[in-house]
Amino acid sequence: MLGAVAGFDAVVRVLEQLGFWREPAVPVIGCRRTSTCWRMRGDYWLAGRFEKHITDCLARRCFGVGPGLRDHLVVFHRIPAPRGEYAAEVFAHAARLGVVEYSETSGWLLYPSGAAASLAESLGAVVEEVNVRGRLKGKKLRLRHCPRHGCALVASRGWVGPASIVERSQELCIARVRDMAPRGFRPLSPASIEDLVRANEEVTGALASEAREFIRRVYARYQASRGKLYVAFSGGADSTALLELAREAVGQENVVAVYVDTGMEHPETRAYVEKIASIIGVDLEIIGSGLDPVELIAEKGFMTRDNRWCTRLLKLNPLREFYEKRRVKLVLDGARKWESTTRAKTPRLGENPLIPGVIRALPIYHWPRLVVQLFLLERNLPVNQLYHEGLVRIGCMACPAMHLYELHISYKLHRDWFHRLAERIAQEQGVSREEALAYILKGAWRKTNHHA
Repeated sequence: MLGAVAGFDAVVRVLEQLGFWREPAVPVIGCRRTSTCWRMRGDYWLAGRFEKHITDCLARRCFGVGPGLRDHLVVFHRIPAPRGEYAAEVFAHAARLGVVEYSETSGWLLYPSGAAASLAESLGAVVEEVNVRGRLKGKKLRLRHCPRHGCALVASRGWVGPASIVERSQELCIARVRDMAPRGFRPLSPASIEDLVRANEEVTGALASEAREFIRRVYARYQASRGKLYVAFSGGADSTALLELAREAVGQENVVAVYVDTGMEHPETRAYVEKIASIIGVDLEIIGSGLDPVELIAEKGFMTRDNRWCTRLLKLNPLREFYEKRRVKLVLDGARKWESTTRAKTPRLGENPLIPGVIRALPIYHWPRLVVQLFLLERNLPVNQLYHEGLVRIGCMACPAMHLYELHISYKLHRDWFHRLAERIAQEQGVSREEALAYILKGAWRKTNHHA
């Protein structure tokens, strides 16, 4: 796919492009030998069971039919949210199907593309023919029949597109056309995971090879005595891939995984961490502060995105003590520049400002999440089951960095912990447990520092 790659920089540039092979429909990093190509500006990844289910349900609500994504390879691409707090572009069937968004007020929404409309027509959705000259996109149309679903399908002169209802009454139905695409899009044959891995093996292999060499260099430079190589292990996909890379680079006998249990960790993650350390065959150190986060929240107020006292007390302090005791000089971290603008500004190698005296190295700094997934698939390493439940990031059950829908998923999984927190907040603030729980689940505490 890449042909003769002129160095590692050429591989990194390819990561900004996503294409699709057809029949079967396989996502491909880079756009050579593909008929479609999109620019990736944010992180992108293979959608999980939850994400595909949400997209199918939204499409069915919109058009009356869904694209049937359960057995297909679907890619999500993180973009700024139009109105809510989370949004991602959806790519499947070698087409851009639109944008899914989560809003605090409206929940999950779909902004379908013309390609999604064309696909929906081929699956049996009702289409209203209109006779309009010129460009349809952006125009308001009066429809003969107002659909019960959230969108109408309009078609004219070989093109079809979604239209949102902007005015509805017994006598009138006005819709605005969102997008248009040629008629005739159809579902493509589903591809296998083996097809996906094989189509991207050159890029994945080049990135993995560079990361292993990077690990060997920093290990030789900062661990001159050839002591243990410590890897920050959160139980997420990134740190799992990093742990395996470290094993491949310097040998499992030289690698130690370090997991911090903040007291708010999902129990599924604790079990996963122990399982992966056993599979990879490395030593595992589980450390913690010994503090009760529920009591701390009741005492200090909720942590916020601007005041993450929880990170300092429950994670960084135990890490500092552990690293000082072990005289650790180098730690591998799974941070990636694709995750956020803040991560993109983090140097790949340098002293950790939050843990003075320790060098932090980021071997998979250049990797988008899709490459992380491909790497784990190649090694047949399982991912944390919380991804299948719908979480994007693996961390605490209540975290200011999580999206609102992730908070709600976390609550569904571990109601007892949230009820205990609500009970303690209610005692501290003199409100009912129901009021405290409603405040927690509303998620406003992530942005503002006040009690229930």
